[in-house]
Amino acid sequence: MKTPTITKKISFQNIFIGLVFFLVLGIVFFIYSIDFSLLVLAFILFIYAKFLRKIENLPSYLDLCLLGIIAILIPILTVVTFKMSGYSIAAIGFVMLITLLFNNLELSLLFAIFICLLGESIDGGNFNVGISLLCGSLVAGMLTFRLKRRFEVIKAGLFAGIVQFIVAFIMERKQSFFISSGLDFGLLQVCLLNGIISSFIVLGILPVFEYIFKVLTNISLLELSDFNHPLLRKLILEAPGTYQHSLVVANLSEAASEAIGANALLSRVGAYYHDVGKMIKPDYFVENLVNYRDVHKNLKPSMSKLIIFNHVKDGAEIAKKNHLNPKIIDFISQHHGRTLVYYFYQRAKELEPEGKHEEEYSYPGPRPQNKEIAVVSLADTVEALSRTLEEPTPARIEEMVRDVVRKRFMEGELDESNLTLKDLEKITQSFIRVLNAVFHARINYPKDENRNSKSAKTKENKS
Repeated sequence: MKTPTITKKISFQNIFIGLVFFLVLGIVFFIYSIDFSLLVLAFILFIYAKFLRKIENLPSYLDLCLLGIIAILIPILTVVTFKMSGYSIAAIGFVMLITLLFNNLELSLLFAIFICLLGESIDGGNFNVGISLLCGSLVAGMLTFRLKRRFEVIKAGLFAGIVQFIVAFIMERKQSFFISSGLDFGLLQVCLLNGIISSFIVLGILPVFEYIFKVLTNISLLELSDFNHPLLRKLILEAPGTYQHSLVVANLSEAASEAIGANALLSRVGAYYHDVGKMIKPDYFVENLVNYRDVHKNLKPSMSKLIIFNHVKDGAEIAKKNHLNPKIIDFISQHHGRTLVYYFYQRAKELEPEGKHEEEYSYPGPRPQNKEIAVVSLADTVEALSRTLEEPTPARIEEMVRDVVRKRFMEGELDESNLTLKDLEKITQSFIRVLNAVFHARINYPKDENRNSKSAKTKENKS
């Protein structure tokens, strides 16, 4: 497999956006007499995140600049415009927002360093403000990482406010808590309100920023995983076999994603929706047929191929009409990559042995672009093939799973997903474990002869 890269092509537009951003930043720093060393720090952090470290799930240039502007406005509005204490700067809320949106602690850390040092500079170089905000922000970021419930955001804000107060109190007093000067209730109130109010604001504006940055948080993913979602309800009623297939794919995908450190919740939800396009013509997919009959028997392979292909296109259109996030739509459009519709490809070869059908009977793609979609793609194939095993023994299951993963690897279908060979082995082991649980053997229970004889006597008496 080719070594994947996440290096983005540097266009003149991106360079222009970056130059404009730092020009505006310089003007703002000059107007508010902010230490220009922070401008250099901002540039270093930008270069580190975008080019040196190449952080995954990083927003675009324009989005990154927008976040930078928000990070600058927060301390300026708090201290300069509203004349509030430097301890009131909503660094905690901003870091929680970044963590929830991009699910990346490293990016949150970079923004935390920048906004806290900026707050310190605007508050007259108050080191106590900077260090307490930084500690509170780091705690907030760690507590909101991969968070799945809204109430936990409030708890994270409260705890971060407490940590901010403790650090600020120690820095202000520079001696033990138990001296006669007592507790600074004014500082306690400011820090606690900072944490709590920030968390409520984050909960309120989170959907707006999800829409702006086209991202999907774990909170929204949990809402999409609700089987009362109109699209899932429709799938259950119109394509019950596909729904059952999607459930098993979701279980396989979640376990494998957890094993490789990918977003397991995103994989599960993506698996729920990956085949929604089959609702349009459910009878043309074997899992939806109660009494099997070959509906493709009287169709040309080229026509059957189009019907199969269209479930990807139809699924993407259905998802857009239902306003699903683009990240979920990517699962629908990418989970087959550029693979062959093998059954109809073989039928076409039988009808026209001399023809070249590989390109014609390959899905249009694109190939999976991230780990989660690649995992769902593999799980989709593994689940389908597991149903064809006559005797699904552990040995046969392992052989089948390894064959699927090896084939996708050799075909280059995983080249753009950023998966490593180590990841593939973990995925394979995870699939084998889950499928062995699905197809586990059962013991033959002995018949209750006394019960059977009593039932027979009852029937004789009634007759």
